[in-house]
Amino acid sequence: MSTNESNFHFYQADSAEVLPTATPADSAKSGPTNSIPNQADLWRSPQVQRPAPGDPDLPEDLEAIRLHWERRGRRYGLSPSASWVDETMLRHEGVILSRYLKEGDRVLDAGCANGYTTIQLARAKPVRITGIDYAPSMIDYANINLGRAGRLTGSASFRVGNFLKLDFPDNSFDKVITKRCLINLGNADHQKAALLEAWRVLKPGGLFLVSEVTEQTAANLNRLRQRLGLETMVPLWHNCYLDEPDFFGFARDYFDIKQVRRFSSTYYVLTWALYPFFVRNGQRNYRNLIHRVGAHLPQVGDWGLQKLFVLQKPGE
Repeated sequence: MSTNESNFHFYQADSAEVLPTATPADSAKSGPTNSIPNQADLWRSPQVQRPAPGDPDLPEDLEAIRLHWERRGRRYGLSPSASWVDETMLRHEGVILSRYLKEGDRVLDAGCANGYTTIQLARAKPVRITGIDYAPSMIDYANINLGRAGRLTGSASFRVGNFLKLDFPDNSFDKVITKRCLINLGNADHQKAALLEAWRVLKPGGLFLVSEVTEQTAANLNRLRQRLGLETMVPLWHNCYLDEPDFFGFARDYFDIKQVRRFSSTYYVLTWALYPFFVRNGQRNYRNLIHRVGAHLPQVGDWGLQKLFVLQKPGE
């Protein structure tokens, strides 16, 4: 087992990357661009000095997780990696989500990080999308990214928000999206509370698009890795994967489950099982050919950590 491979837990970023320690130069005065900055733009991310006060409505047991993402927002700045270091799958996930949006939709992106996917969706579809995150640094950088995004097909806005207590009226949105936000809510009770808030703010007939990691698919991938003699991977301390029977059993009291889309299974077989098996001493590179091609291959099995659950609020 190589040192590089053994350092990778699910979504482990900090031990796998060497980030610049120099103070980023302030480039806030630069004009808009036609693309969202990539990892290299971490060097040019303007520093945000706004303090990160605690949220009085956030449960005490979530404050450590919120502070983790607050620090991560400051560390990664404008980079898509603020949300997820796997930029290839991050982009592919955005493409998949965009297929569920239609012209005129009002959309909530709950747990938007620094706005990468939110802006991607507003660029792709004529929708009005609001991104919220409980880490103020993420929202600060999301607004900078938005200012640099150039012309959008739709519109986007960002604000600090708490998924457990959304500051929106009932029946406000056509679509609510969560991407790895539920797994950062600490426990199953908080996850279910967020689901109830999504139900409340959705219009009748609206969709709750849940792109998350579950205990069951993580176990499937680990069994495959074990057959190849690879290390069992474990969740990060701040992640609580969804338990499919428990969470979606609860969800059925409020939503109709319309679809389960296994959009990352082939990708994870290639990149988290076969690739580390054959390239034992290789440094993981999320932009290499196997990652870029693997995201677009036909899906087989149920090994992908990311799955999309499409839930519909009964009504129209």
